[in-house]
Order: sequence, then C-alpha cells, then structure tokens
Amino acid sequence: MIVTVLKESGYDLPEQFLDCLPDICPDCGQPMEISEALTGLHCSNFRCPSKVAQRLVAIANKLGVKDLGESRAMGFVRKFRCPNPLWIFAYEPSDGEIADGVNIEISTRIYNAFADRKKFTLPEYIKIAQLPFIQESALPLFSGYSSLTDAYRAIEAGGVSYIADKLNIKGNVDEISIRALKIYDSLMTYKSDLFEGESMVEIVTLSDTVKTYNVVCSTAVGGGFKTKADFYAYCNNNFEGTHINFGSSVSSATDYLVWSGVGSPTNKVKKARSLQEKGNPIQIVNATEFINILRG
Repeated sequence: MIVTVLKESGYDLPEQFLDCLPDICPDCGQPMEISEALTGLHCSNFRCPSKVAQRLVAIANKLGVKDLGESRAMGFVRKFRCPNPLWIFAYEPSDGEIADGVNIEISTRIYNAFADRKKFTLPEYIKIAQLPFIQESALPLFSGYSSLTDAYRAIEAGGVSYIADKLNIKGNVDEISIRALKIYDSLMTYKSDLFEGESMVEIVTLSDTVKTYNVVCSTAVGGGFKTKADFYAYCNNNFEGTHINFGSSVSSATDYLVWSGVGSPTNKVKKARSLQEKGNPIQIVNATEFINILRG
C-alpha cells in the first residue's frame, strides 16, 4: 500500500528500498503510513499497542518511575488489552503481575510509584497524558478551568480559531491554521482517553491559600532518596496546603532545582547556573534543603 502511494506520487525510488517497506503494522495489523518527507514510517492506528506503550513509557519517564521500560509497558498493554496508557493509574497488584514475566514485587513497586504521583492540576494532567502536539499547549489551553468538561466545551465551541488565539500562534493564515489544527485534532482524537483517565487520578484546583512551587529535579536529589519518584511521593504526601509542579526541564519559570550536589554538574544544573548569572532567582538546593523550605 505504501509502495503504491509512493509510486503514484511520482517518487523515483530504488525497488530494493521499496521492497523493504512494510504495508501492515506488525503490532496491530493496520496499514502503515509514511511522511511526505520520507523521514518517518508509522502505524495509522492511534490505538496501536506500540503507540499506547510508547505513551506509557513517556508518562513513566515524566513522573520519574524507573521500573517501567518499553518491554514492561508493552507487556502491560498486551496483558490488559489496554487502549489508553492512563489505565496505569487504575492498576493494582491485586490485578496480578503488571506484565507477564514481571514478579509481584516489581509490579508493586511500579504501582506504588504511580499511586504516589497521581495528583495533578488540570493543565498538569493534560501534559502528563502525552498527547501529540500538546505538551507546551496544556498550560495556556487548560488554565482557569475548573473541570475537563468546561475546558472541552470552550475548545469545541471555538474550534481552531480558539486554539490559535489562546496560544497566540503567529504567521500567515495557512501556517496558523495548520499548527492550530494539529493541536485541535489531537485533543479531539484523544478526548476519550482524557475523560476516561480523569476518574483514575485526582484533579486538584489551586486556591489562593495554596503555596505553589515550580520544581525540577536533577538525576540525583540527595537526602537519602534513591529515586526522583521517591522524592516526588514524599513531597506530595506530606505537605498539606502545598502544590509542587515537578517539571522536566529548567526554565525561567523554575523556582528550585533539586540536586544532590554530588558529582559533576548535570545539564540541568548548568542551565540553572546560567539563569542565575542572568539574574533569575532560581535556587539550587538538595532534597533535605527543599524539604526544610516546605516545612517553613
């Protein structure tokens, strides 16, 4: 099928190259597609187990969960016939091993890591779902709404123009439409994922009395914490009236970079120091120092 499309499109490609291109996805049996620039070959099925597993791995990485790699993620998706990676938040060890060949001890460890990190603001929840084209769009599109329903009502009523306005997308009319349409289509394609997953996590609304911190963690945080996930869990479960937005990259909006201070500075540390030199008030602290800050 791909070969036919390429030939009909006028591409003059070697037969040897064309013979290597698969028409059918080996994971779900649906047709494969190739990008116009011939740089990407992908399955046309957005529910393909491989795509679901890739999103699940991205969610785990975003949350600092270390024990769920590609193989285990695919095993989870296949075992539970999972069409939505957000199902990971509903998994419990009583369901059995998280994937075939993974013992219950590791399964429980993965469960605990996700269970300790399932409280999000609405924009954080959208961002963690790992939808295509949505990462940087989550905050401006979903801030200010008290529920996922209200946010989608506004998006669907306003359509592509609403997306372009909220994101302040600039350029000529065609460029604006194409960029905004990709984001709108992604939100519509994965709408059911988000509403289904909403019941599996806790969406919190921040009041004026809640102290909010934007925090990024380096590879090692110190304070006796073995992993970032352990540190996330401790912070999220022990400080009422506090919300910590754990980000993945250092920016001018970051309040604290948590780093053990041991070993060579990581790229995140170097970025934070560069921002400090430019007058940004970001602070570099270890886990113990940050916890003391939370305690006041």
